[in-house]
Amino acid sequence: MVPIERLGSGIPGLDEMLEGGFPIPSAILLGGEPGTGKTTLAVQSLFYGARQKEIGLYITAVSEPWWVIQKFLSQYDFYSQKLIEAGVVQFLDISEIENEEEILVKLMNNVKRIQPKRIIIDSINPIRSRLGDGEEYRELMYDLLSSLKGYGCVTMLICETSYSDLSKLSEAYLSDGIIILSYREIESSRKKYLEVLKMRGTDHTTGMRSVNISKKGLLVYPELR
Repeated sequence: MVPIERLGSGIPGLDEMLEGGFPIPSAILLGGEPGTGKTTLAVQSLFYGARQKEIGLYITAVSEPWWVIQKFLSQYDFYSQKLIEAGVVQFLDISEIENEEEILVKLMNNVKRIQPKRIIIDSINPIRSRLGDGEEYRELMYDLLSSLKGYGCVTMLICETSYSDLSKLSEAYLSDGIIILSYREIESSRKKYLEVLKMRGTDHTTGMRSVNISKKGLLVYPELR
């Protein structure tokens, strides 16, 4: 059996759940409700890779000024303005594009030019809203994820969704892995949790794990807390 090449996630506690990291190539759906830590997990992984001299590409589909995004990111210790200035972490805005073909062309032209090892699409919800959750959107996701795999990279798709709605999403079927982040009310307080629902080619750990988010980023505890 040929061993699967993997990228370390850069998230303490997560690689132990994934037999060492994300399979290469793969598309990972990071799902969850607002505020559960999806973007933190993805960007923390992106900067971890950048410190290993991997090019990272952050694609935003949300109409938001760059300074707002960078202000949010700069609160974390893993953020590095030097890596951005050096071009190791790059940003691409597709928030104004409303045509399936134009989105695909712009994304793939930049991937060919930059040759990133890790890609974040934050988030897929505005793209679905613009194109509609029909054949055009499903074709875009299929073509995009198939094309990206040809470049040997790990793509993280951020999606605002609830656990109960996952089965309705075409991305859930197209993705190689699904990581869901959630809130749970435990003893009158709401705590964050992470669960790996799917990871192709990986004997992944099942069940929820507690997570904590601090200035250092996201940490996955080895057991439920």
